[in-house]
Amino acid sequence: MRDKPIPVILDTDIGNDIDDNWALGLLLKTPELAPKLVLSCTGDTEYRALVAAKFLDRAGRPEIPVAVGVPALEQPAPETLREWLGTYTASDYPGEVRCDGLEEMARTVADEPGETTVIGIGPLTNLAMFCRHYPGLVSKCRLVAMLGSIYRRHDGESGPIAEYNVKIDIPAAQTVFAAPWREIVITPLDHCGLIKLDGKRYRSVKESADPVAAQIISCYRAWRASFGQTGEATETSTLYDTAAVHLAWTDAFTQFETLPLVVDDPGFTRISPRYGRPVKVAVGWNNLDGYLDFLAARLLGHA
Repeated sequence: MRDKPIPVILDTDIGNDIDDNWALGLLLKTPELAPKLVLSCTGDTEYRALVAAKFLDRAGRPEIPVAVGVPALEQPAPETLREWLGTYTASDYPGEVRCDGLEEMARTVADEPGETTVIGIGPLTNLAMFCRHYPGLVSKCRLVAMLGSIYRRHDGESGPIAEYNVKIDIPAAQTVFAAPWREIVITPLDHCGLIKLDGKRYRSVKESADPVAAQIISCYRAWRASFGQTGEATETSTLYDTAAVHLAWTDAFTQFETLPLVVDDPGFTRISPRYGRPVKVAVGWNNLDGYLDFLAARLLGHA
């Protein structure tokens, strides 16, 4: 049992797939973790930072600073929460929205006397720049990331694919894997591609008056509307990124293998005994139902 919460930086492409919102909500409901910074990545990073800021504001957590990451406008990155964001600006956020995300990440890590856990739930452009510019600070950090596909792909189907967070910026992923992190832990599609809440679990979140749950559902409805889905949902989409937040502090419910991994030029995350680095890989579940029950309860503050 830890005496103090683990300091974390969340690197997120929030405002694309909705699982980032669920993951940010889970982070806010995880007292074992102390969010020090939310950093936006991929595409229009100013837009993504504002989505994070509005979410934190409406969820009642504006003390958490938000920073604008490295813009990557050449990367294909849908902006599904533009309508939800509306006219919200940085001046509307009661906390701080900082412009130079990379420097802010470095300051945050440098200010911590011990280890910082970086939770990566988007393409790895920011993290690669951090590795290139601040290798000494990387060695103070542990990385927990949603990325890759080892044995299986979405929904448990057999065979690996070049997973989105890797293939959007393959050189960045290769740089991150080569950097001197204290540890790398990943949740690939093998593990996180099975996470959905439905039935009673989903209804409990949808019907909750909790401010974090309410913001998740508000964003989920806006996300669905961006695809023309206007009926009321009965389940979530796949909540890949929640697994990375969970694994940042606990191994519960999860099967692991330590594997020598590399990212190859087509963007596959390959096992390579000769060239790979040891990575702690969540390859499956000991108790998926247990995790789903825990996730729903934790989002409501009941676990």
